[in-house]
Amino acid sequence: MGSPSSLPPLGSGRRLGGKFEIVGVLGEGATGIVYDARRIVEGDRVALKVIHQHLAGDSQIRGRFTREAAILGRLEGEHLCPLLDFGEASDPRRAGAGLMYMVLPRVDGQTLDELLKTAGRLLLSRAVSIVLDVCTALSEAHAQGVIHRDLKPGNVILRENDRAVVVDFGMAKIIAGSGTGTTALTQHNMVFGTPEYMAPEQARGDEIDARCDVYAAGIILYELLTGGVPFVGATPLSVLTAHMTAIPQPPRERAPERDISPALEAVALHAMAKKPSDRYATADALGASIRQALADPQDVQAVRPPQVREAANTARANALSPSHAATPGGSRRLWLVVCLLAGLAGIVLGAWLSMRLDQ
Repeated sequence: MGSPSSLPPLGSGRRLGGKFEIVGVLGEGATGIVYDARRIVEGDRVALKVIHQHLAGDSQIRGRFTREAAILGRLEGEHLCPLLDFGEASDPRRAGAGLMYMVLPRVDGQTLDELLKTAGRLLLSRAVSIVLDVCTALSEAHAQGVIHRDLKPGNVILRENDRAVVVDFGMAKIIAGSGTGTTALTQHNMVFGTPEYMAPEQARGDEIDARCDVYAAGIILYELLTGGVPFVGATPLSVLTAHMTAIPQPPRERAPERDISPALEAVALHAMAKKPSDRYATADALGASIRQALADPQDVQAVRPPQVREAANTARANALSPSHAATPGGSRRLWLVVCLLAGLAGIVLGAWLSMRLDQ
């Protein structure tokens, strides 16, 4: 039979737990294998993710697998891949700990990163449509209290109708209750994600919220508009440092040959703001701004995040307000000018009276 770590995948036709029949292998990772399978009772094809047999007794791996299933069990939406089933079954090849499995709908299609490798830059209309689907997926997940934390083109699958589905919530985080606190599913202050798509607060290991997904969506928008991510480096650390400190090259400057509108460029840059408070507060807000940019390509003011627009208006109003000039220093300077003018007027008047008396 070989050592546990060298056991081959379950072969075609094998059954697991009396519920699934293996058709083939879709992929394999460090902790498990994803099978193309058929549900025996329902008859439909599914993706069956099964933990590696040699890891079946590892409590940490089992805990992570269970937490991932708990996250997926919260998800529901047209652009998400929800959990259909979760359980444990005996391994038909050997005795020992059972094999944990989770069942997901089979999503046939190509990942966005595979598409970019083969097709290069996409038409702007197609690129924007994909990002809008991603925004919808994020809105669906956030509404159910889940932050993705590792959004990237490799986790976006395009169906045959070109509709996008966001997958792989394995590193997701559950937002507790009101959203003001979080329940970490991994150790606090640890960095998780893909460097090219990580928000500055992720890079620092700070507490995060849904706006880190907005940042990643902004990176994807930037990449689809220009043909490349905004920051690259020789090491992951150099990329993370750039996210925290470097200013991205504006898309219209990065790809002048592309017909990128000023408003769409502004949307991408606002989504990638260094401070979460300067970004769009939600994925819905990002999607709405993209649609606004399509409706009025030249209006960069209309796509500004509301809180940024309000802060700018307040600063402008303060600058134009008479009270703004009435600072202690400003008042003293104004009083000094008044006194000087009064003194000069007195001298002129005195000279004029003296001339009149001499006549």
